[in-house]
Amino acid sequence: MTAAATERDALAGTVARVAADVPGVAFPRPGLVDPFRPAARTGPPRTAGRAPAGVRVSRASGSGPWEVDVQIVVRRDHRAPAVARAVRDTVTTAPSGAAPGVQVTVTVTDAV
Repeated sequence: MTAAATERDALAGTVARVAADVPGVAFPRPGLVDPFRPAARTGPPRTAGRAPAGVRVSRASGSGPWEVDVQIVVRRDHRAPAVARAVRDTVTTAPSGAAPGVQVTVTVTDAV
């Protein structure tokens, strides 16, 4: 695995953790195959190169800023725009030392 891939995976993991801890976030939007994965796994929960559910991390060029797309499901008793702003602010500041200038987009996909 390359250094860039390792950095991307670490950033995706950090983003997933801090976004899930924001009040009003029910859970990250699951990927298409997540419901079909077996509940019990024999290996590690993530394989290298596969971002956590609801998080996409990319970079337009090798030296440009990271672009982070977070997709979340919010709780019905919270205002979706306020939760999305809180997630964006939290994700923007969390990796600032490791990934300066990160660009964050948050999409609310559903409410439960």
